[in-house]
Amino acid sequence: MDHKRDDQVDERAAELQVEQDDDLGDSKTARTAADQMLEESRERTDQAEDLDPADDDVIRRTSEETAVEP
Repeated sequence: MDHKRDDQVDERAAELQVEQDDDLGDSKTARTAADQMLEESRERTDQAEDLDPADDDVIRRTSEETAVEP
């Protein structure tokens, strides 16, 4: 893993420990979960680049649906 990826995993793991229940209280477990989540996210992003935006089967979301709540 590169340094930037390590930082992302560490940040997400810390968030998971705060957000989740006791299952992720252990930092190694939280880091493993965060690494898997980030990898799956990257795979979905890579897959999205290959989709035809004109395809009616492609799910589209508006920015309101994906915007972070304040």
